[in-house]
Amino acid sequence: MSREQEKGKQEKGGLNVAKKVVVAVKASKEIPKTALVWALTHVVQPGDCITLLVVVPSPGSGRKWSFPRFSGDCASRKSHTGSNSEQKSDITDSCSQMILQLHDVYDPNKINVKIKIVSGSPSGAVASEAKRALASWVVLDK
Repeated sequence: MSREQEKGKQEKGGLNVAKKVVVAVKASKEIPKTALVWALTHVVQPGDCITLLVVVPSPGSGRKWSFPRFSGDCASRKSHTGSNSEQKSDITDSCSQMILQLHDVYDPNKINVKIKIVSGSPSGAVASEAKRALASWVVLDK
């Protein structure tokens, strides 16, 4: 292993431990990829794991998020659980497509990228997920 690669790994009992990186973005019509690309090009090494954490504000937060499928009169008539499930599906599809488009930035066989969608306040959700994942790095978008 080169000196550069060793620098990117944490030593624990003489064994290299893969870094766990959480990249947090706010849900919107188009999921921003700047923070993810930065983490892929500046932080991770082969064997590391990135979790793309997409934070959707909780329903009581007062913020409105608009997704193309949910605009208009039909959206207001959908049940809350149905729209939430469809919203998560739309976000997952959008993130998956974005990750597929990044094949020139990283090798999916060497770096594991996961997508996780959470609801809540951005600061609480990101901190909670970073702690749960025992993240070495947390990269925030904006």
